[in-house]
Amino acid sequence: MKNGLLFTIILVVATLTISLVAGAEKVTLNVWLMKQADVNLLKAQDEALAKFKELYPDIDVKFTVFPYSEYRDKLLIAAAAGAPPDISVVDQIWNPEFSAAGFVIPLDDYVAQSKSVKKENYFSGAWDSALYQGKLYGVPFDVGVWALNYYNKAFFKDAGLDPEKPPVTWDEFYEVGKKMTGPEKWGTALWVGKGDAVQCITDALTFSNGGSVLNQDFTKCLLDQPAAIDSMKFFKKLQEINPAGEVSRTEEDSFQLFTAGKLGMFWYGEWGQDTVTARAPQMEWAIGNFPKPANGKSVGTFGGWNMVIYKNAPHKDAAWKFIEYWTSKEINEKVSSLTPANVEAAKSFLNNKRKFPDVVFQQLTQALYRPIFPRYPDLAEIQRNATTAILTGEKDIEAALKDATAEINTLLNDYYSSNK
Repeated sequence: MKNGLLFTIILVVATLTISLVAGAEKVTLNVWLMKQADVNLLKAQDEALAKFKELYPDIDVKFTVFPYSEYRDKLLIAAAAGAPPDISVVDQIWNPEFSAAGFVIPLDDYVAQSKSVKKENYFSGAWDSALYQGKLYGVPFDVGVWALNYYNKAFFKDAGLDPEKPPVTWDEFYEVGKKMTGPEKWGTALWVGKGDAVQCITDALTFSNGGSVLNQDFTKCLLDQPAAIDSMKFFKKLQEINPAGEVSRTEEDSFQLFTAGKLGMFWYGEWGQDTVTARAPQMEWAIGNFPKPANGKSVGTFGGWNMVIYKNAPHKDAAWKFIEYWTSKEINEKVSSLTPANVEAAKSFLNNKRKFPDVVFQQLTQALYRPIFPRYPDLAEIQRNATTAILTGEKDIEAALKDATAEINTLLNDYYSSNK
């Protein structure tokens, strides 16, 4: 009898074990990312993915990558059709659009239970870029900052200036640039182009001057206030030390002028260091912080990518495990093409892969995000049109910013009225 009972118990346990094993569902996460060309980065991502599979053998991960030019449209079409990936990275400026549309989910409950994903572990401005109406809709993955002041030391020497002392204030930047400007060479080069980069620069000037594009709840434009007006006065003044044609130039056009040895100084992100080294291997260059007003603070504008989970994702808990892993210090440092958003990972990354890491890190800790508004591209276009009107002289600064403020306020009012 005892043997029979023991056999029955063993049989029941074995049956339950087999049932549990058979019921352990294999999960496949679809993750959409930006296309990368760096072979070393791709290898690092593959190695990190292999380690993730060791930690979570029941979770498979499938990467799909897209070039930037088509990425946002692919995401929007998939999300609107109800067939998005489980996870994707989104540009910071897309985050409010995807959040407001209900395409992605708030992550606050996951963060509350996480041991690794905490606000203090990431750059503050990057974390706040994923907030929408008081909830967190993304986790920062990587960051970049507009802008640092790249400078050619030869220009400083030729102008009788100390190449170890780059300009700190707006006035110093202008005066140094003026001394550098001569036949076929200039202190700096402005641009407008068609993208959002110019607004990152003008926003940074306004932030450094204590101002903002929108108020704290993103319902009112502040570009007609003194902080923004004075910032644009300084920006326009730089036309005096800049080659003509800035309205039609892109940031890449101006960057090429710098690497060609035509400019003494140029504002660009930290990711441009490899390009300078590759294009101008003989140039003795350095970087300083973004110039500030005499009584202001050097504040940059954040760019970068956040990781989001989609509302229609069938495996949200598994998706969160992947985000925790991919943004952790050890992994974030290895798989980021820009500077990791994880602060400790960023320190290591900058020390290993960037020149002047302390300067870059300081600028990253002193950076703010662009306005959190679901129709941000429309807002940025209004700003860009105002910048163009100012540089061409079509409008004076006060009039251009007053008109832009009125136009942006109409945009804000129309959006919030129709989305109550």
